[in-house]
Amino acid sequence: MFASRPAVHPVEAPPPPPPPDPAEQPRGVLMKDLPGMPGTAGGLGLRLAQFAFAAVALAVMASTNDFPSVTSFCVAYEIAGLFVYLQLEMG
Repeated sequence: MFASRPAVHPVEAPPPPPPPDPAEQPRGVLMKDLPGMPGTAGGLGLRLAQFAFAAVALAVMASTNDFPSVTSFCVAYEIAGLFVYLQLEMG
C-alpha cells in the first residue's frame, strides 16, 4: 500500500471566492418567493383547498348515523347542540 498522505503531499484549500456584488445576483425565484407561502396567490389557493377538504370531511362525518357517538366529536357535537338549544330558548 503506497497511499499518499497529507504529510507527504500537503494540499492547500483554495481561497474562498469573493462575495458576489448585489447588483450582479441572478434574478428569479428566491427563498422568500416560494409558491404557496402566506401572502401569495398560491398560499391563498392552498388555504381555500384546505377549507374545502375540511368541509367535505365534516359533511361526510356528519352524514353518518353514529356521528354523536364518535369519541373525538362527541363533546363538540353536544356543545354545539347546547348552543343551538340556548339560542332557540332565548330568541
